[in-house]
Amino acid sequence: MQILRKYQLDIIFLFFAVTVIIWLAFLGLEYFGVDPHDYELYAAGPIVLLYTIYLWQVRNTINIHERRSLTGKTLVYWIILGTSLFLTYSTPIPARDFLTIDILFVVFTLFLADSYWDFKSITWKKVFKK
Repeated sequence: MQILRKYQLDIIFLFFAVTVIIWLAFLGLEYFGVDPHDYELYAAGPIVLLYTIYLWQVRNTINIHERRSLTGKTLVYWIILGTSLFLTYSTPIPARDFLTIDILFVVFTLFLADSYWDFKSITWKKVFKK
């Protein structure tokens, strides 16, 4: 398996695994009678940090020429995906959000997008190329 495909699978599967682990930590805090919002940075912060560090290390092993070239069509698809994910993320009942879950989602989105395109090489000329 190519390192880029492994990296993309790591991003996706580890995101779901880390999300489950964080929610289990929050449920454990609730079980002990503690508000998870007060201790979320202590319970979930190190997990999100480890997720970010691991993905950053794997990202640095990937050659730039293995990534796909950016086209306007794929950029539009990516924007539609991101917009639909953010629209479905809103809660029907006003609730206090978890900052670590929001940070984890942003890290997930940035690494997944960067696995398709190298952000350092994106220019306006490449985006609007016909």
